[in-house]
Amino acid sequence: MTAGVYTYTVTGVAPCANASATVTVAETSSPDAGADANVALCSSSGSIDLFAQLGGTPDVGGIWSGPSVLVGSSFDPATMTEGIYTYTLSGAAPCASATASVTVIVEVAPDAGSPGSIQLCPGSASVDLFTLLGGSPQAGGTWTGPDGGAFDGIFDPGSDAAGDHTYTITGTVCITASAVVAVTVLPGPDAGDDGVISVCSTQAGFALVSQLGGTPDAGGAWTNAQGVGVPATFDPATGTSNTFTYTVSGSANCPDDQATLAITVNIAPQAGTDGSLTLCASSPAVSLFDGLGGTLDAGGAWTGPDAQPHGTILDPATDVSGIYTYTVSGIAPCVDASATVNVTINPVPYAGEDGQLIICTSAPAVNLITLLGGVPQSGGTWSDPDGQPSNGSFAPSTGTEGVYTYTIAGIAPCVNDFSTVTVTTSIAGNAGGDASITLCFDGPGVDLFTQLTGQPDANGTWTAPDGAPSAGFVDPASAPEGAYTYTVTPPTPCPAVSAVVDVGVIEPVVTTFLAESDGSCAPLEVSFSHGYTGPGICTWILGNGDIVQDCSPLVATYSDPGSYDVTLIIDAGNICGADTVTIEDAVLVYTQPVADFEMVPPNINTLDPLAYLNNTSAGANAYVWTIDDAFTSTDEDVRYLFSAELGTEHVICLVAIAAASCTDTLCKVLTVEDGLACMCRTRSRRTTTRSTRPSSRSWRASIHDSTSSRSTTAGVCASSAPRTPRLSGMARSVVNRPHRMCMYGSSLRRTHTVAIVWSVSAM
Repeated sequence: MTAGVYTYTVTGVAPCANASATVTVAETSSPDAGADANVALCSSSGSIDLFAQLGGTPDVGGIWSGPSVLVGSSFDPATMTEGIYTYTLSGAAPCASATASVTVIVEVAPDAGSPGSIQLCPGSASVDLFTLLGGSPQAGGTWTGPDGGAFDGIFDPGSDAAGDHTYTITGTVCITASAVVAVTVLPGPDAGDDGVISVCSTQAGFALVSQLGGTPDAGGAWTNAQGVGVPATFDPATGTSNTFTYTVSGSANCPDDQATLAITVNIAPQAGTDGSLTLCASSPAVSLFDGLGGTLDAGGAWTGPDAQPHGTILDPATDVSGIYTYTVSGIAPCVDASATVNVTINPVPYAGEDGQLIICTSAPAVNLITLLGGVPQSGGTWSDPDGQPSNGSFAPSTGTEGVYTYTIAGIAPCVNDFSTVTVTTSIAGNAGGDASITLCFDGPGVDLFTQLTGQPDANGTWTAPDGAPSAGFVDPASAPEGAYTYTVTPPTPCPAVSAVVDVGVIEPVVTTFLAESDGSCAPLEVSFSHGYTGPGICTWILGNGDIVQDCSPLVATYSDPGSYDVTLIIDAGNICGADTVTIEDAVLVYTQPVADFEMVPPNINTLDPLAYLNNTSAGANAYVWTIDDAFTSTDEDVRYLFSAELGTEHVICLVAIAAASCTDTLCKVLTVEDGLACMCRTRSRRTTTRSTRPSSRSWRASIHDSTSSRSTTAGVCASSAPRTPRLSGMARSVVNRPHRMCMYGSSLRRTHTVAIVWSVSAM
């Protein structure tokens, strides 16, 4: 807020005027004493201005107060007291006074004293170098040696290095202070450092000076605690404990130097000499000391083979063999003394309990020790009933009955132990050895006992392969194949024994074979087969001169007609030999038959339609006649009454049969003519078979006059054109039919009945 006059006004309501009042504000500045501060000074430092130590922007004109009276704001650490010094500024009302403080810490300036020096002989006593400093050195400083390393401040002329030794007092605010003590070590006698040792009476002798510390001078003299001179060497075996003094004579500046050596001689312990004890496990308890020799100290301790403590008494029944050690403790530097007793506790021999064996002579060898009772020890010896050595294995087939003795030899002081096995044998049965025989189905019977190998007993029984009793005789034609068992049952304890004769029967190889064909004419293919599937060689003798060795199905061709006997020989390669089968007339091969017949009379007419069909075929043994495609007869010749209707054509066919597939067929056509007016020759039709189909053909007609020997080619009347030849498969049927022809050869017109032969020729 700014200082000045501030007016307050209240507005009046007319006709009332406004009312006002004023406040006059005057501002006075607050004092600033600055901020608190801290300062550390050394007592040897110069005076400082505390006002300058305050923080902030303190106002001048204040006053100071504190442990010492200040002149102005100056503080002298050499004469004034440290502490808190307060700066105060009084404030004008209504402002309060202001204060700030400076905390002054004064560190006393370190004082290491003034330098000093000393001269010492090597044998002189140690000196505290602090006592050699001049002035008033402060305690608690640190020393450094001539090499700059730390030093404890105690100088030993016999071991410490001469030179400047520096004492230092380190200040925090003040600077560090140092003072030097110069140490000089004069040449002089050095008897070394005192020593204290303990020796054992068993140690070797030694020079006394070798046991002193430091670097003692040679040439000094030794005396004991009684002041009596002693040798410079000490023998622990004869010497006693004492304190010995070593004196090295000094010079004019240094006195004599002495060092002492305190020797304690400890007597070495004795545990005796090693020994041994041999005992039986059944022996009485003994003292282990009985096993030691020589001189020994009492009070030692025993340990067993397991390194565990053990009493003096050894009980063979419970303790074990091994090394038992007796130890007497030595006083350092004497080591403990030990001696051992090698204890051997031999086991009490145990041959087990007596046993008995009843065994069959066919049984395997028996280890007799397994028949003894208890748990007999191994490694014993056996003797047979005659007292002779035995290997302990009894072979029933060759061994001798009786008492067998097992002996376990005792190791002294143990005595031997014995046990026995009484052996009784029974004779085993003998069924002989197995055999295997093969018999032919049609061979003689066999006594199976004669087939067994070895020397079987004769009192056994036989069983067949199905388990039924058997007489032991096998008839291969009726007895079953398989294993026939022969069993002999001997007295106990021998088991029943058996032998087996394995009987095999070779069945007949084959009884027949099969020849199959279609029964056609020569050449004929015939398939041969049989039912044999085993090993061996099959030989076919086919009857046509061919001999074939093949067991597979066979196809043979017979080129010539005839009847053939066929033989099959099968050799299976076994003991029963080959089997031969012959079938007579097994293959029938026929000649191609030729069908032919003639009609008597050759022509029929309405007046006489009866005709005789005369068979003139060749090579056939059966016949089938059909007229107008209807079965008529199987006779060789046929008499047949045709229809008398004029112009009727009848087709007459004859099948000549040599075999089912070996036939020939001839067909002729008969036309019934007018018996009064027409002279016609009988027309005929013949069917033949060709094997080759022409690729192209032409038809030609040859005219044969029945009234003359002339043949001529003539035209054919339109009403009598030839029929188209009938074709069947690969064959060609050619129709030969008489036709009525119109002949024009002279002025006289004649009518002839001629035969026209139609021929097919390949173009």
